[in-house]
Order: sequence, then structure tokens, then C-alpha cells
Amino acid sequence: MLNYSYYPFKNILEDIGAEDLVLLKDVSEGWYIDYKVQSLKIPDLAKQLSAFANQYGGWLIIGVNEASDGSRTASEFVGIPVSELEKVSRDIREASSAHVNPEVLYEEKVISGPIESIGLAEDKAIIIIGIPMSENTPHIHSSGRIYRRLADQSKPKEETDRYILDDLWKRGSDRKIKLRNFLTATPAIPNSQSDSSWAYIFLKPSQSQKGPSKKLSFKDFSEVLGAENVKTMNGVKMPFDGIYTTSDGFLARNIGKNDPSLATTSFRWWHNGTVRLDIPLNKYDLSTFLSQIDIHKYGADYYLLAEEFGFNDIDVVDYSLFCQTTAALINFYLHLLDVLGDKRDVYSCFTIKNVFHTIPFIDSKSFLERCKVNSIPLTLDKNIVLPAEPSEESMFSHKYSVRDVDFKCPKQYTPIPYLFSSPIFYRVLLSVGIISCIEEFSGDTELFGFHKLNKQ
Repeated sequence: MLNYSYYPFKNILEDIGAEDLVLLKDVSEGWYIDYKVQSLKIPDLAKQLSAFANQYGGWLIIGVNEASDGSRTASEFVGIPVSELEKVSRDIREASSAHVNPEVLYEEKVISGPIESIGLAEDKAIIIIGIPMSENTPHIHSSGRIYRRLADQSKPKEETDRYILDDLWKRGSDRKIKLRNFLTATPAIPNSQSDSSWAYIFLKPSQSQKGPSKKLSFKDFSEVLGAENVKTMNGVKMPFDGIYTTSDGFLARNIGKNDPSLATTSFRWWHNGTVRLDIPLNKYDLSTFLSQIDIHKYGADYYLLAEEFGFNDIDVVDYSLFCQTTAALINFYLHLLDVLGDKRDVYSCFTIKNVFHTIPFIDSKSFLERCKVNSIPLTLDKNIVLPAEPSEESMFSHKYSVRDVDFKCPKQYTPIPYLFSSPIFYRVLLSVGIISCIEEFSGDTELFGFHKLNKQ
């Protein structure tokens, strides 16, 4: 259920029944409630949705007649014909998505008759629409007007007060700034690792779509990422041997034989569903890279080419296993979403940190051939942030349909973590010059590192 400034019912929205509707006989129409005896035209529905979202949020209840004694409380639960339910629900969706910008988030509950205690007939139903207060304001009606809900009016009022309008813009702007700052912040790391290179990938569920009713528990988190589940779960995976709670979520770390006090590959979950994947990138000076070339198919050729081009005092950042690591972490993320029943689209962004004056390596023959023609690319940015100002408008969208498969069927599910993470991987490789176009990406299977899994 969404968060509401005012909640008039006893039960949660999914369980609302006759006893909850009876409570409305003592609730007057006003700031948070609007009763309609029948549905509205789509543009008028859009006015109601945007007005509630722009103000404090509230409830549009269709099929209820208000009292005529001036109290404006719910009087008769006449309902609307059950045969019209599908059309009304469709109209509400269209009002939100096509007649309000940005789209209004809402949830809907239908209560069907017969309910003798409130006089709701067998072929009639009540529709309850909950609209939370929005932080993504202002929501602008398709007419170009901005509406707000006012206590003394049963209809939303077109807003013309410059102070109020500025405040609505500020509310939306503050949210975007807060989100941008959060999605571009990277964690502090120990001084001994201050020069290490990292990839930080943020995954954020859509705020314009209804989230799951279930909240992720630590038991759910630890079971999905724990060692026992890793043995049986489908898809690419990696072990996590440190799983903890935090002040605002949960954390899983891949420690292995490393010093547990050092930063390492991590999976950070916040209670709002946002996730950060912390992925260390192997960085070597050329001499150390030379000592590692036995684990690379094309490492020796790359080293000789670097010498030929005159690279001497330079560090190499190895992206050869980045795709596999990213896909493994995203595999856990997808399983967590499946546990929650979360069907929202997901947005992603990333930061590549501490890569200034480095040259990238990936164990690919095609990459090596491009380097012979164009030289080895040199990364001139200390940190790469894409998009530079992340928001739902600029981040990459991962549609739910991509992961809408049977997670228990290996044939269906195994490629899904790669399909989900490929847009991220593509943009990372593009940003450091390993590839220059989608054709170089899609036509080179060695970029994905499958041939290295048995070696490392």
C-alpha cells in the first residue's frame, strides 16, 4: 500500500469491506475526500487525480452519494453498474497517464455488491481510488492548467497564485535534487584503498508505478543471498559470506580470503527498494599486469601493444570480468524482486571511480584489433557518472517484461540477468572507449567474459 497523509479506513486497502465504507458516514468531503455518485469524463478524472497529488493526497470514491444536510458525509452507497467497471478503470488509467504530466501514482480498490448493511445492490460496485501526496510536482493537466484540492470546494481549483505555483515547483525540484545527490554519492573507502578503481551501479524502481504490498525482511534478504540458496538458484551467481542489517536496509559482502575490514564487492539494499552494487575493478601498473597475463587470452598481445604505443608509467584497468560480476549481482536483485512480487520497471545509473589516466583492458580479440588501428584508449576522467544528473527521465529503463519469465525454469531464466545488465555493461564500455557503437558490442561475445569463468 502507498503512503497517505490521511487514511479514513480501518483495514488496509486490499482488505477494505463494508465496515470500512460505513466509517465514511462520519467523514465529510473536503481536503482528502471526494464522493462521486457516478464516474466522470476522462479530463475531469485527470483534474481530480492531479489536484489531490499536487496538494496533500486523498481519496476519490465513486458510487457514493453525499448527504444533503450540509454535512457532506457519505450518505448512500448506490454504486455504479458492475458492467461499467472495466471502462471506468480504463478511463482512470488514461486520465493518469495521458492527461496528466507527470503521470499520477494511484491505487484502486473495487468493492462489489451485494452488501445489505450499506444497501449496495448485487449488480453495483464502489470504486475507491487512493492518490498519495506527490513529490514529483507540479502535475499539469492536459489543458495546461495546474489544479489543487481545496477544503471548501468539492471540485479542484485551477491554481493561479504565483507563490503556490512556485512552492509546487520547488517541491518537485527538491525531490529531484535529493534523488540526484543520492544516486551520484559513492561510499567512503579505507585510506589503503584510496586509489582503487570501482564501479557503483544504482538500481531504482519506478516511482510512478505501484510497488509491492510486501516489505523485504532481513530473513528474505539473507535467504536469497545466502550460501545455501546460491547452490540451487538459477542464473549466474557469486558467494556472499557477510550479510548484515544497516540503519536503512541490508548489506551483503563478498569477503572470501580478503581482509574483512577492506571495501569489497557488495550488495546494498535500502528499504525503499533502491540498490547499489559495489564492484571493484582490478587496476595494475604495466609490470604487474604482465605478471597476470597467463589468465588472459590476449594479455601478452595487449602488453606488447601498450609498449609499442609508448605507454610506460600507466595503470591498466581490467574490465574482463565486469559483465559476469554485474550479471551475478543483478541475478540476486531480480530474485529479491521476485520474492516481493515487485513488477515495477527499474531505472539504473552508474559511477566509475578513480580511473583518471588509465588505459582499459578487456580480453577480446576485436578490442585488440581496434586498438591496433586507433591506439589504446586513455581515460581522462577521474570519475565517470552516467547520466550526469540521474532522474527517471534520463536513467536507463529496464522494463518488467524483460524479467517476466519462470525463475524456476533454467532455460527461460538463465539469460535474463545478462539481458537486464547488458544496457549497463554497454554504457560502461562505451564510456571508457572499449567500444564505440552497438555493433561492436553485440557482435563480440568475448566482451562478456564467458571464456574466463573457469580461469578466475
